[in-house]
Amino acid sequence: MREVFGKDGWECPDILRALDCASDLYFDSVSQIRMEVWSHRRVALIGDACFCPSLLAGQGSALAMTGAYILAGELKQAEGDYQKAFRNYENLLWPVIIRKQRAATRFAGSFAPRTRFGLFVRNQVMRLFSVPFVAISRWANYSSID
Repeated sequence: MREVFGKDGWECPDILRALDCASDLYFDSVSQIRMEVWSHRRVALIGDACFCPSLLAGQGSALAMTGAYILAGELKQAEGDYQKAFRNYENLLWPVIIRKQRAATRFAGSFAPRTRFGLFVRNQVMRLFSVPFVAISRWANYSSID
């Protein structure tokens, strides 16, 4: 960590000092779950288990609850034909999940830029959101999970 981030400014020196006091450290990658099907035999998956857009999407719980609701409705309508219910569940939810996954992929570069210039641009945009007029304008048209 020091070799990679030791010469960087901003919060890096404080973060590296704090790591010296940590008893453990957790690293993970930002990833998506992409499966061709969400069910097999008598088992169907919901939420992050089958269609995690990524932590960058910030909608894992909402999408899992939506998936569970849709699956439950399809199971009820299928009257015991769980394979039909699973197919319908996947067909109904698949287009929404694909849009969410694509949006998360596009956003990933903004969230974690790979270059100093990208980091600079991201930080300037974030600073703009602290300006009241910009923050209000940005969220005025936000109305759904799509």
